[in-house]
Amino acid sequence: MTTKKTVLLVTDFSYEAKGREYFREDVELSCLLRKFFKVCISHISDIGKVQHLVDAIFIRNTGPQMFHCKELTALRNETSLPLFNDLLGKGDINGKRHLLELFQSGYPVIPTFSSKEDMEKFGSFDRYLLKPLDGADSCGVKILNKEELQRENCQNILIQPLVEFQYEVSFYFIAEQFHYALYAPSPHKRWELQSYAASTEDIAFAMKFIHWNTCKFGIQRVDACRTKDGQLRLMELEDYNPFLSLNLLEPSVKEHFLEGLCLSLEKLIDFKTHEKTGKNGKKV
Repeated sequence: MTTKKTVLLVTDFSYEAKGREYFREDVELSCLLRKFFKVCISHISDIGKVQHLVDAIFIRNTGPQMFHCKELTALRNETSLPLFNDLLGKGDINGKRHLLELFQSGYPVIPTFSSKEDMEKFGSFDRYLLKPLDGADSCGVKILNKEELQRENCQNILIQPLVEFQYEVSFYFIAEQFHYALYAPSPHKRWELQSYAASTEDIAFAMKFIHWNTCKFGIQRVDACRTKDGQLRLMELEDYNPFLSLNLLEPSVKEHFLEGLCLSLEKLIDFKTHEKTGKNGKKV
């Protein structure tokens, strides 16, 4: 009988965010994972005490990365650790700068600027959305009108026009495999989500950002909006610890997602094991 591998689920049961119950999702996820793995649970501040006892580290709802940069730096420096997500991404794990980089590279992103001067060259709008470069989970986000923007000190801030849209939609991936999509039919009720039947074109849109990113092991969520002219535009590329809305999934969708998740975790463990050994099974 094959011995189950041990996965460390890193979470913060006390973390709160608007519209989402992170702790409930991670409790459910820990129960689901136990069908395939031995599961330990730890806060990110205690990870150094137990990381040597497990086969993989699964980072989940720990809150914004800006609140535990020291711990993430330590994890990045431990290159032999099987991390899921692997922290190698270029998206939200590094804050919001990816939106500026993607927009400047011509990707279908909501127009994004690093200064008021650049924003003014693009055009004039009634309202603007300001996002801290190192922000997450709407921390520090402001909505300002033209006059308020002129008075704002926009240091370490991204500026976007507040565009009108039909709805928000999120596409969920494990590595480069699409699994499901959810959307908020009402722009004013962001977290009242429903199942979304993604078209081939929708998935191709989301895949552009998955291919652009360098996160190879982990869950990614491509957050977009459908603008009034029918086009999809990226809002965020979540590649650190995206909320999964597991409670909204149909049983068959959830089961398929869990199987894909466990297979990807096993693949990560095997990959890191082979990295540590040579062809003859000796450590290198």
